[in-house]
Amino acid sequence: MPFSLAGFNDSAYKQVDTYYGPLLEHFLRQHGYNNIFLVDTDGNVVFGVKRDEYLGTNLRTGEYSSFSIGEVFKEALNNVKFSDLAWCEEAKDFIFMGAAPVYDLANKLLGVVVAETPYSTIDAILSQRDGLGETGEIYIVGDDNFMRSKSRFLTQNTILKLEINTKATQDAFRGNTDIQIVKDYRNIPVLSAYTPLDNLKDVAWVLLIEIDVKEAFYPILALKTNLIIIGTIIGGITGIYLYFTLRKKRVRSNLSMPS
Repeated sequence: MPFSLAGFNDSAYKQVDTYYGPLLEHFLRQHGYNNIFLVDTDGNVVFGVKRDEYLGTNLRTGEYSSFSIGEVFKEALNNVKFSDLAWCEEAKDFIFMGAAPVYDLANKLLGVVVAETPYSTIDAILSQRDGLGETGEIYIVGDDNFMRSKSRFLTQNTILKLEINTKATQDAFRGNTDIQIVKDYRNIPVLSAYTPLDNLKDVAWVLLIEIDVKEAFYPILALKTNLIIIGTIIGGITGIYLYFTLRKKRVRSNLSMPS
């Protein structure tokens, strides 16, 4: 590879950078990645759409070998690999890494492509409130029982900070998908729909969609209340009608009696 011969200043490397750089930058913008890296089989980070601290380092022996990017690189030499969420000081955001092996036409391993994805891509999905009313929320919990998303009800950071161990999360981590009435992490009764995210084979996460019981069943309670009110009104009108009807009959009966 040009990089292995003379590094970033090599003319051949610059030619490759000029050719493939715009294509990878397009993928970065289209999918909302923070960065895309190319790493050779020796662990050298030979390309990055954005120049950051990983570029030019070695993910086998360098200072980042034990970081998320180093771990996913080593695993991705054989298979697709994803990391759990981790804080990125440079991005000032939580990120996760996805990596996959790259082969040439002869099926020879050339290296690994690594995509750094910001938490905001997940948050854009989880923060949707359509159909969830005033108390509904969607959130993710990891197998360490810590939240992997933001709370709708708490202003402080809850990602990898707030521990959640409810009946819903316990059942979901047993591999079950269900809908139950349980108490949530606020100790409030909620209607909870939950499922393990089995398609994420590298991380053990569960997804929960919950809404306060009071709001979830409000239409039914409101209908029940309205029926009670209507029933009371009808009962009252019927009672008044019967009272005056019977009274009228009694008056007529008294008038028809001989004096």
